[in-house]
Amino acid sequence: MHGGAQRWLQLAAGNGAARPERTEMTASRKAAAKPIKDHPFVIKLSRSIQLDDADLTALDALLSRNVIAKKAKDLIVEGYEYRVLHVVESGFAIRYKLLHNGKRQIVNVILPGDIIGFPACFYEYAVFSVTAIGNMSLHQVPLEAFADLCLSRASIATALVWFAAREAAIYAEHIIDTGRREPLERVAHFLLEMLARLQAAGCASGNSFEMPLSQEGIGDAVGLSAPHISRMLGELKNEGLIAVNGHKVTVLDMAALQILGEFRPAYLGRTPVPDRRR
Repeated sequence: MHGGAQRWLQLAAGNGAARPERTEMTASRKAAAKPIKDHPFVIKLSRSIQLDDADLTALDALLSRNVIAKKAKDLIVEGYEYRVLHVVESGFAIRYKLLHNGKRQIVNVILPGDIIGFPACFYEYAVFSVTAIGNMSLHQVPLEAFADLCLSRASIATALVWFAAREAAIYAEHIIDTGRREPLERVAHFLLEMLARLQAAGCASGNSFEMPLSQEGIGDAVGLSAPHISRMLGELKNEGLIAVNGHKVTVLDMAALQILGEFRPAYLGRTPVPDRRR
C-alpha cells in the first residue's frame, strides 16, 4: 500500500481513539530571549493596533513558555482533539490535508508570528494536520490562557479578528490559484504572497526571503508537480523577474511580477483597529 494512503487510513481510524504520540518538544528557558516588542507575533499585532505597556506585559506573560519542535514532527494530526495553541517565534510548518490516495494538498504555510491551533482548537477534532518543515521555536499557550488574554485586553482580541480575516483571504486566493490561474501565474502569486507575509513579520530583507519549501512543497501548495515548478521558476529567472540562490529568492522586478501573478497585496495589508482606550 502507498505510504501516504496507509497513513490516511490510520488517521481515518483515529477519530475518537487515543491521541497519537505527541510531537517531540523540548522546553527552553526564556533567558536571552529577544524583547517582546521584537517578537514576530507582536510585530504583526502592531500593524493593526498600537500596543501600550500593559499590552506588552500581558503578551510577555502569555508567551512565557518556550518549546522547540524538531523538523518533520507532527504538531497537529487531523482527527484528534487539541486545546493548546503554539505561537511561532521562528521556523516554518505546513497546514495540509492528506487524501486517501496519498496525495497532499498544502492549504497554507505557517510562518513566524503565526498561531498553530487555529482552527484546530475550535473544533471537536482537528480538520487539518500541521507538520514542522524545519526546527521551530514555539510558545505554548493553553487555550484558556489565550481566552483570558482576549477578555482582559479587548484591543488585542479585536486585532486577532484581523488574523482570522487574513487567513480566510489567503485560502480564497489559493482556491483561485488552483482553480483559475495558469501555472506561471500561480507560482508568481505564491512567491509574492510569501514575500509579503514574511515582510509583515519582520523576517524578510528588502525584496529577498528564504524559501522554506522544496519545489515539491511549492507544488503541493499550488497544485503542480515538482518538475513543473522547476520549469516555472526557470522561466521567471530567464525573464529577469526573480533571482534564486539556494533557498534565497529575490524579486527583481516587483511591478512585472505583480502584473503576471495578478497579485494585489491589500488582502495581506495593515488593517488598523480603532483605539477605544483614548
